[in-house]
Amino acid sequence: MVCIEKEYDQTAGSFCDEFIKEKGFGYGSNKNAFVLLIGTEKDFIYVKGYGAGEKIFTKAEKENLIASMRERREKGGDWLSCIYNCLSKVLPVLNENKEIRSEYADGNAVETPENKYLYQWYEWYPEDLKSFEDFHNERISRVIDDAHIFSKEEIEAMKERIKKIQDENGFDLVVYTDTKTYGQRGLKAADFHHFNGYGFGDDFSGTVLFICMQENQRYWWTAATGKCQGIYTEKVINAIDDNLEPFMKDGKYGEGVIGYLDDVYDLYKTPDWYPKDVDSFVPFRAQNKTYCVDQIGIFTAEQKAEIEKQAAEISSRYGTDFVVLTMDKAYRAGNMASYARDFAKYKGYGAGENGDALILCIKVNGKGTWASLVSTLSQEDRACYKDKNLTNILGHIRPKLHRGQQYNAVIKALSYAEKLYTKGKVWHEIHFIWPIWVSILLALVAAYYVYFYAYLDSSVDMKPIKDSKNPDRYYVDGSLELKNEKEKFIKSYTETEVFERERYSSHSSGSSSGSSGRSSYSSNYSSSGGRSYSGGGRSF
Repeated sequence: MVCIEKEYDQTAGSFCDEFIKEKGFGYGSNKNAFVLLIGTEKDFIYVKGYGAGEKIFTKAEKENLIASMRERREKGGDWLSCIYNCLSKVLPVLNENKEIRSEYADGNAVETPENKYLYQWYEWYPEDLKSFEDFHNERISRVIDDAHIFSKEEIEAMKERIKKIQDENGFDLVVYTDTKTYGQRGLKAADFHHFNGYGFGDDFSGTVLFICMQENQRYWWTAATGKCQGIYTEKVINAIDDNLEPFMKDGKYGEGVIGYLDDVYDLYKTPDWYPKDVDSFVPFRAQNKTYCVDQIGIFTAEQKAEIEKQAAEISSRYGTDFVVLTMDKAYRAGNMASYARDFAKYKGYGAGENGDALILCIKVNGKGTWASLVSTLSQEDRACYKDKNLTNILGHIRPKLHRGQQYNAVIKALSYAEKLYTKGKVWHEIHFIWPIWVSILLALVAAYYVYFYAYLDSSVDMKPIKDSKNPDRYYVDGSLELKNEKEKFIKSYTETEVFERERYSSHSSGSSSGSSGRSSYSSNYSSSGGRSYSGGGRSF
């Protein structure tokens, strides 16, 4: 049987399996068959046997058939002559294996070996790991959708983005979906990447996003190797997984992966100030420093000059470098705080021997506005650099950021920076404190009047005071535990505060990546072939 296709977005084995099943091919109860698959556009040749065909056409036999067709192609032969050449060699092989053909004859059901469906039996898994040699495969597709979860339009959009990543960054990338995992997760992703010849350069730099759609075991995993391995830190994995997770849970797989590829593109794009070789970077102190670095142009010339003036004065007065930095996206550092610290480091900011710097980083893009206040020193090195102080400054400027008043927010942050350095402490933003004090005051007034009138009633009638509500509702029977009962004004305030903090998240000195931290992660693990990978992912 011969199957000719110009292009497909599955593994060759998966394509043949579906073709056999959908077209009803396969002879007898054991579904004996031999498939020759040709991809004319990519000049791709693949052969696979089923039933008796699988046992007869060993790896060596299949390699001989493919090599013969390749030789004919190199001599200028067309596909028809190649097919004829292949079939002329198939017949002798079949005649030499009469015993196997008898064993698999119609009516003789041959049991499948117990380990037949281990993922090592995929057509791309080498029969002998020791003899496997690394190779580059430029013909194979970079979107392999064996689980059939993407539309044709989504696959084309993915390919366009992958091509852009390859051309501009020199890193390879493949998206692979399947309906089976066999409990291997990260190992299967690494093996698929390794044994299919993906990756660019001598170190095969690149990544694979593997999505498993096995029932009750659905998950995705990013595996990175070569130069990409060091880029995919736990912070980076958590950041891109945070963005991908809602789409995967909602069943919008194609839309989620396209967004994932956009994140990867941003991840690989580094600013002009980022060193090409980080390991050889030598720290330095810049002489002519700019304290307002408006990379995205959100300030007018007059506003920028005023910010520059005030920030320079604070820097000179308190022996630090106070820098205002704007951006529209982070890069491979993974979050705003890391971006700000790297900017200070690689641009030579920092005063004194210890490199004291405080960076107010503001990110503005189509998704919203964020702010981060980051110190290069810990509070042990400078006492005022406490997380609480830096977070409180962000709290004070948050209302102006809400209203899109970035300049006014920066000026206000500069005024609180003065208090930070002179007093060593910045109080919590008042608009979150006054509701509590007002509520407490009202509660005290109410309690006073309740007590006063109750006292009058009891002094006259000498009757016990009755509570209008059942106090037992607060207690758990048989213990001293209190039930989770809250007064309405407290509950309302808490929910509002949480909502605001989640919507306008801020990162200060010493903060984490800001992600939910739910991704499984491994900084260094090996494929079955011994190649080193890093990676992580989540279930959905």
